[in-house]
Amino acid sequence: MIVFVALVIATATGRVEATSCEAAAAAAALEDGGTVVETSLKLLTGTWISEGCETRPGPEYVIRSYSFSDDGRYLLTQHHYWDDSCSSPQLTITSHGKIQMKSSLVQPGAAAGVFRVTNITVIPQDENAARRLDRTVSVECPGQYWKSWRKYEEHTVYDNRYDEKKKTFNLWMSSYNANSHHSINSKGSNVHFSDISCLGSLKWAFNELKLLKVQLRPLPDQAKKRPKEVKMELLLGDIHSSYKLRQYYNPTSFQVPLVKQVKEPSTIFVNRHSYLVRNTQAIPVNMFSNSMTPPHLIEKPHLPPYIWGDWTSTRCESRPMNLYLTRRFSFYSEDDTWIGEHKFYSDPFCKIPKFTVTAAGHYKLVGGNREIKGTSDIDFHRERASLTVLDQRMIDEMRLPELCGDDEWQVDVPKEMASNGGCIQLGMMLPSTQRDIVKLEMDYRGAWLLYLGQVDTDNLQSAQEEHQRPSAFQLPLVKCGETPGFSLGLREILSDAVNFNTGGDRKVTPVWTVAVIVILYFR
Repeated sequence: MIVFVALVIATATGRVEATSCEAAAAAAALEDGGTVVETSLKLLTGTWISEGCETRPGPEYVIRSYSFSDDGRYLLTQHHYWDDSCSSPQLTITSHGKIQMKSSLVQPGAAAGVFRVTNITVIPQDENAARRLDRTVSVECPGQYWKSWRKYEEHTVYDNRYDEKKKTFNLWMSSYNANSHHSINSKGSNVHFSDISCLGSLKWAFNELKLLKVQLRPLPDQAKKRPKEVKMELLLGDIHSSYKLRQYYNPTSFQVPLVKQVKEPSTIFVNRHSYLVRNTQAIPVNMFSNSMTPPHLIEKPHLPPYIWGDWTSTRCESRPMNLYLTRRFSFYSEDDTWIGEHKFYSDPFCKIPKFTVTAAGHYKLVGGNREIKGTSDIDFHRERASLTVLDQRMIDEMRLPELCGDDEWQVDVPKEMASNGGCIQLGMMLPSTQRDIVKLEMDYRGAWLLYLGQVDTDNLQSAQEEHQRPSAFQLPLVKCGETPGFSLGLREILSDAVNFNTGGDRKVTPVWTVAVIVILYFR
């Protein structure tokens, strides 16, 4: 029904809120459109650091500081923490190596990284981390020599220096006194290169270097100025949502960007245009003066999940398999209803729209998450949905009239899905339930940010995993307006859904076509 989508966009939100959200979306689109991509070793040279405490699947809490030289040599430093504020350091991992870049076949404007690791070292930052490393190595790396882990001591866990006599590589060879090594067998401390999988089992893989993109993104309200004031971002390959599969994964999307560390504003030239690069880091630069000493950030307050209101994307978002999208959500407090719109595009700047998925239903906040402090579990019940195709080729190539009902499909005309129980061939089934996580934060400018769980990388979950929730987050949504306690139009829509759906919640079944990937990535 066209009425459903119209209510989603207009009636369900007040006109003032809609205007403010449209303004926020337009500002983000202006920044996306003004972004310049130039992935080269010249622009890669320098130091790039995290904009804040990052949550990785696991969960892991990380601050990154990566430095690259003009000859391709690099020093990667990852500070791992016990908490989601990055206030309590756990351990520091550093890696030296060299990288070469070639054009990526996965992401436009990006480069495929071919890198050689020289060494990897680990420093436990407290006694608990040292004891955990001792236990982990004994379980994951049987038959190895290793030195007792001690707080603040640096251990070399991988060194690629080749022993010509023994034809082996040094792995798990401590740089400290060899007399204090534990012996599990009598094979000695030199391990064949094939045994490097032991290192991977500890999930310290740097596969993110397999995909790189350097871009100049306009600062807010600076997109139309000349010269443009920009921040430089380094986007590295995404981390697989499954902790166990991380070491084998070849990235197809990106993590949250690192920003280039600049002490003073500087002018650079790209394609004969000048840009003024400014420092935008929320973390003070002086906290990265020593790569071995982790920054101690201030512990963030954990806010209650007051998610009610209108929320929109802050930028064009990238997901695996070359999916680009923007999101918009509205939550209502009185009747616990929600509306979500995901608009998909053909390009990484979200300029060429492809189709829009709109869904609505009820949500349930089911308590605090066990894994991530300050995060709540939330269940999204999908009761109504529509698909609006914005490209005729999608209708033709995917044979939508054959797959999803006999009615005619038209460009830019919403197709209501609930009356047929969704579209099983596209992996869209109604009603269905998505088990997710949610977190609320406020940034340093006072804007409210809403984080929802990271989408599963492969969208393939076993029976044991279907009840599991994400352990990391997508890019945040920014609050762009308030909502009333309920939407009368939305209530009517959802009450009508009862007449359509009588089979109870069903599980979404993945089917491997382009359309299925798209629908399954909807959250």
